[in-house]
Amino acid sequence: MLRRLFGRDDTDHDDRGEDVTAHLRAAAATDRTLAPEQVRRRVRDVFFALQRSWIERDPSVAEGFLSPALADRQRLRIEGLIQQNRVHRLENPLIEDLDFVAFVPATGEIEPTVTARLWISMVETIRDSRSGELVAGKPREKRLTTEYWTFERRDGMWLLADVEQDDEGRRHLSAPLVGDDFAHLSPEMALRERYARAEISMKEFESQMAELLRTDPIA
Repeated sequence: MLRRLFGRDDTDHDDRGEDVTAHLRAAAATDRTLAPEQVRRRVRDVFFALQRSWIERDPSVAEGFLSPALADRQRLRIEGLIQQNRVHRLENPLIEDLDFVAFVPATGEIEPTVTARLWISMVETIRDSRSGELVAGKPREKRLTTEYWTFERRDGMWLLADVEQDDEGRRHLSAPLVGDDFAHLSPEMALRERYARAEISMKEFESQMAELLRTDPIA
């Protein structure tokens, strides 16, 4: 129901979130920082720190939650707001729902990354810091948006490295679930990967999955 409120029904991609979460949970057996519950809590902590940074026009609030590159960009954006006498007001920011859509394990000296799809609600306006006059946005009107947040681990801590809006971020839904090689996956997981890459149609996916599970596909 919530996802329908956001203007789309993503039931076709529910399995992807479950599969990525399963990969994280398996990896957490040897690395607790990859536990889905721990990553999920960190996503929420970063979210609220970033929103408070905007509200207070203080980039230092979010510095410990962002990658160095993103922290620099945040600082420049806030400095721009101050120079233009603008206040970015965010009221009641909430993560209504969250799915993991991609996980790239660590390889050698390269740390792992996780991408989460967030359904976000808030009332967002921009006002003149001197007069309080409304410059953009609609007071009291809640906005519902979808964003893709990519986190990278540094020194055992998950840092937000990139934020993509829905249109650009949906590429994650057709990217490999985990890295580029899925030869190690079970037949069922490999089949889901092929569907996620748009290599097979939904009908082909259902037919082949039914064959793997030795059941008849739903007509």
